[in-house]
Amino acid sequence: MKRSLLTACVVLGALWSNAQVTTFVTQPASLEGAQEFTWADNWGQTPDLNDPANSVTAFAALVDDDSGADSLGCEALVNGADILGKVAVVYRGVCEFGAKALSAQNEGAVAVVIINNSGAPVAMGAGAVGGEITIPVVMISTDAGALLHDEIVAGNVEFLIGSVLGVYEYNLFMDKKTALIPQYAALPASLANATGFAMDLGSWVRNFGSLDQTDVVVNLTITQNGTELYNETSSPTPVLNNDSAYMALPLFTQTNWSGYYEGLYTVTSANTDGFPSDNSYDFNFLADSLFTYAKVDPATKTPLQESFVRATLNSPSYQVCAYFSSPMAEMYQIEGLYTGATKSGNASMDGEVLEARIFEWNDTFTGWADATTNDLAQLTTADYFFEDSIGGLTLYIPFNDPFVMVNDKRYLFCAYSPSTDVFLGMDGGLDYGRIQADLDEPIYLMSDNGAWGSFADATYSGIGVKMTSAIVGIDEQNRVDVTPFPNPTNDFIVIPLTGQSGAANLQIYDQSGKMVAQQKVSVANNGRLTVDVSNVATGTYPVSYTHLRAHETVLDLVCRLLLEKKKEHHIVHCKHDAISCAIMTKGAV
Repeated sequence: MKRSLLTACVVLGALWSNAQVTTFVTQPASLEGAQEFTWADNWGQTPDLNDPANSVTAFAALVDDDSGADSLGCEALVNGADILGKVAVVYRGVCEFGAKALSAQNEGAVAVVIINNSGAPVAMGAGAVGGEITIPVVMISTDAGALLHDEIVAGNVEFLIGSVLGVYEYNLFMDKKTALIPQYAALPASLANATGFAMDLGSWVRNFGSLDQTDVVVNLTITQNGTELYNETSSPTPVLNNDSAYMALPLFTQTNWSGYYEGLYTVTSANTDGFPSDNSYDFNFLADSLFTYAKVDPATKTPLQESFVRATLNSPSYQVCAYFSSPMAEMYQIEGLYTGATKSGNASMDGEVLEARIFEWNDTFTGWADATTNDLAQLTTADYFFEDSIGGLTLYIPFNDPFVMVNDKRYLFCAYSPSTDVFLGMDGGLDYGRIQADLDEPIYLMSDNGAWGSFADATYSGIGVKMTSAIVGIDEQNRVDVTPFPNPTNDFIVIPLTGQSGAANLQIYDQSGKMVAQQKVSVANNGRLTVDVSNVATGTYPVSYTHLRAHETVLDLVCRLLLEKKKEHHIVHCKHDAISCAIMTKGAV
């Protein structure tokens, strides 16, 4: 925990860079509230919205470029008088974001709100003319635009765009970039158990009000199927005006992780907050057979595709990827990938193809800052062919043969499209900024025309990976009864495996599922496997034995026995009278 807090202090300046910048509907009262948004903070001349002096409050008006399209703003506007001194509202599509903003700026708009045409707001590129823009430019979601549209037409919508620093006496701020959440939105249940999965919890809080506050607390509740599993509140902490403080919370652990969990952070004090819309942050976590960083749909238990991004227009290839590495990877095989894709305006996807890819990432690097992508080995692929007009949904691409991973290897699970018209699924519901800083690991990568990088904001691949056990279950094949010996013993135990011989892997797990020992072993020609337990601490351990991995050998064998090493007698004995083993012969692949 000490390392995490020190790291957080180092990166805090960067993490607060978008602090309490908002796109807020102030009127009408029925629609009042903060909007999910992205903003053009790197176009060269666009104002720094972190500075309260650059905030804009004005009524909104739809643009009209006389093209017949719905307020796309790609041509010179014909309703300049309506736009002058207003927040110009324009829909995404056809032309570059910078071109839309320039059309509005030329008619005297004080800011631009772009409504996305498919899902949540996304990062916006400046394009050819974006460097000429000197007014704020933000994007809001498709749903928000639909909700506001009629009131904008009626001239009733007023936006506040920018920082609210010092506007209110009491104004606490919880940035999702600085709140601790699980390292993944979903992880296979057995892997969570095997690694002793625990949630390190807490959050930074900032006081953007004009007055000091003395009794700030953070509360976190975690529920499952309506049952509260965790409810902890931090110690009251003073937070001075325009200062911040970290609120630590106890670990959240489970003996067995299983199913869907929901978490809600909330920051409060004894004072009524003048801007409460950013005082909470929710996340979810799934322990099942899925690996993903994207927020999970509670109904389908699949990753959400809340926004879509495509390649640059001149790029022949584009792919988005999720990163994975684990010391327990050999326990799992990859069945397929969940992802999503669409076209602008939900145009037909007929004839388009989406490819699922797995890469082994072999570059040597010590941390995310010096990571390179010069040595990527493509391991397997699978295709999804669109035969109807459905786009924008989460879809599943299975691999023809399950892919078995290797411990501690770095993998990229990617969705690829050869079409510049196809947008690939993304999710911005969670922010791993704090996690990525603490772990010094990548979360999400993208490749556009062979150039690898990642988005700077909280936008991550919507990819999910279906992982199942790579070990043959005991009940799946013929059983063989064996009796380990000697019993009792001080240092070793022998498992007779008649008719079997050769190299194998041995893994020993404690009761929580954490691996405590791993070694290469050999079954002698007489069919005996000798297990050294002299260095195994006192306790009860399930021992798993397999003949390498399915794709490396002609024989798979799984034996499980429960051993109890008793300190008082220094013995190991079998908890069951017979040990079940599953044996399966198959051709090498």
